[in-house]
Amino acid sequence: MIGEDEMYQKEIESYFEAHRQEMIADICRLVRIDSSRGKPLPGKPFGEGPAAVLAEALRMADGMGLKTKNYDNYVGTVDLNDRPHQLDILVHLDVVPAGDGWTVTRPFEPVTVEGRLYGRGTADDKGPAVAALYALRAARDMKLLLRRGVRLILGTDEECGSSDIRHYYQKEAEAPMTFSPDADFPLVNIEKGRFSDTFSAEWAADTRLPRLVSFDGGVKDNVVP
Repeated sequence: MIGEDEMYQKEIESYFEAHRQEMIADICRLVRIDSSRGKPLPGKPFGEGPAAVLAEALRMADGMGLKTKNYDNYVGTVDLNDRPHQLDILVHLDVVPAGDGWTVTRPFEPVTVEGRLYGRGTADDKGPAVAALYALRAARDMKLLLRRGVRLILGTDEECGSSDIRHYYQKEAEAPMTFSPDADFPLVNIEKGRFSDTFSAEWAADTRLPRLVSFDGGVKDNVVP
């Protein structure tokens, strides 16, 4: 005998399988936009890319018939219904700079190879953002009886300090419950900390070998050398 929870699970799995290719296409829509942080512009606090990807994601949600709002191009929100949101789902659409060493494809030219989707942001965090958006769509389309509201929050500055979320929560109250489908979803219990500062030192010249000449830790201050 199939229980109610198992029945819902099978229906949900069938829904996502039916929309699989559509969801992949929507992930690719976002991945094609270079949304690494750029020079601040009027009305675009993190530059052209983050503003462009946010606009595209909100168009995507609008096309699904979901209620959206843009908070000054810092974040966008997508609401499942008109009830007070009791769950915030935090995702982000910005990415770290593409860097070098890409072999399967170019960073903003997504391709699927042997069941894997390649491109900057497919895992962190545009893929999970689209998956969360489709979860809201599924709940709406399947008429799941949710007694509370759910809000998807689309950030654009997670990789550089999350000033986007601070801006948003100055305008809106936090929901009683929040989760983020980021990193190794569904659970990460330890992640590296961060301390931002500048250090310098001087040493007497020394030409003995071997010696350290230089090292490079990447282009963002959350990269550990």
